[in-house]
Formats: sequence, structure tokens, C-alpha cells
Amino acid sequence: MAVSAEYLDKVRRAVRRSVNAQTDQELTDIIEECRHDLICLGVKSEKTIDEKDPLILGAVRCFARWKFGLDNDDAPLNREDYFAMRDELRKRVEYCTFQTK
Repeated sequence: MAVSAEYLDKVRRAVRRSVNAQTDQELTDIIEECRHDLICLGVKSEKTIDEKDPLILGAVRCFARWKFGLDNDDAPLNREDYFAMRDELRKRVEYCTFQTK
């Protein structure tokens, strides 16, 4: 699953980093990890790669804020935000292969 430069820019801003090849590679890996997690939870793969979808972007931003960096005091809060967003996506029939309650 390719990550566009524009999408990477949005996620980089979410973690408050400037352009750096190593940072960009780590963030690309994190975006792909998030997409895979959402697919494993039943979110349609075509939705997870829709870089124009604001709900997916919100989930990816929370995931990146949670996973990025070594000394992240806000990681538990961002993890909770990601879990809430992924659970909300799973309740929406247009996003999932099966709907949860």
C-alpha cells in the first residue's frame, strides 16, 4: 500500500516533525501498520487506503502519535483515541466488511 507524499506530510505534521528521510520512513511504516490493523479488524481495504477520507486520516494520525517516538508521555492518550476511532469506524457499515455494535 503506497503512501503519497501529501498524506505523509499530513501525518508528519500530526507528530510535529520536519522533513527527514529516516522520520519519513518510520512514519510510512507506521501508516502501513495502522492500515493493516484496521483491515484485520474488518475495515474495508479500499477505505483504509483512501487518503481523502477524514475519518481514516484521523485514525492514522492518532495511531502515529501513539506509536511514533521513544519518549512519548502522551502515548496512552493517543492509544485511547485510536481505539475509540477504530471502534467507531467498525460500527459504520460503509467502512466495514461486517458491522460491530
